[in-house]
Amino acid sequence: MINLNFCLHATMRQVALAALLWMAQASADPALDPFEGMIADAGFNLPDLQEVGHDLRDYRGKVVLVNFWATWCAPCVYEMPELERLKETLDDASFEILAINVGDQKFRVWKFIKLVGLDLPVLLDTRKEVFAAWHLKVLPTSFLLDRNGRIRYRVQAVPQWDNDATLSVIRGLLRERETSR
Repeated sequence: MINLNFCLHATMRQVALAALLWMAQASADPALDPFEGMIADAGFNLPDLQEVGHDLRDYRGKVVLVNFWATWCAPCVYEMPELERLKETLDDASFEILAINVGDQKFRVWKFIKLVGLDLPVLLDTRKEVFAAWHLKVLPTSFLLDRNGRIRYRVQAVPQWDNDATLSVIRGLLRERETSR
């Protein structure tokens, strides 16, 4: 009989080791790049781990960081505690982080969340439909949306979410007012 708990912990150790190797090899911090592309259907309605749907339109009026990640992705695993610290640093009701897991099964995501103690809204894109609709190819990829729901910035990697430059960009978006469409 296979001990699933042992296998999961062994997998997590491998991911953690890969994250450490990735951190050691990373040479420069990726920056948030102004996003000038178009995503035809930048909306989504995805369930969280409790099967509650989250529609991106419901977050209008807030600055939203949409983060695409997976449990097998070493940089993604490295990024999760940074995102948690970012949410604590910007303890503002007008800022939200939505962590969209791409392709993992619900139980694997749930187990990962319990192991790392993540307290962010985690949404499930198990069939990778939103990942495809947003024309993504790289994990992690994150987008910063303004209060009007427009994508303003994108980063494909881990930008050190708690550095001054990144915080300045987010705080700038938080100072902007929502406009009516």
